Amino acid sequence: MDRDFMCFFYRNILPERTEVAVQGNIPYHKAEEMVREMEDELHARIDDETWNLYLKMSDLAGEAQRMLGEALYLQGAEDWEHMLQ
Repeated sequence: MDRDFMCFFYRNILPERTEVAVQGNIPYHKAEEMVREMEDELHARIDDETWNLYLKMSDLAGEAQRMLGEALYLQGAEDWEHMLQ
């Protein structure tokens, strides 16, 4: 497997394709909307220092999810390559 190409594809091409894939996914968009509403409510209830801590935690959790997604994508690509052999 060409890991460099697959990483490039995952990081540069796949995000746009993901947006197209979830475009009509109503449960996904409802969940996204609920998260925004809850974040707005949380922000209104806590002080700025705590809010900034939450944002850092949220960013880190998002980065961990991105790394997991990339690892699973690359593992799937490697599995597919082995299946074709």
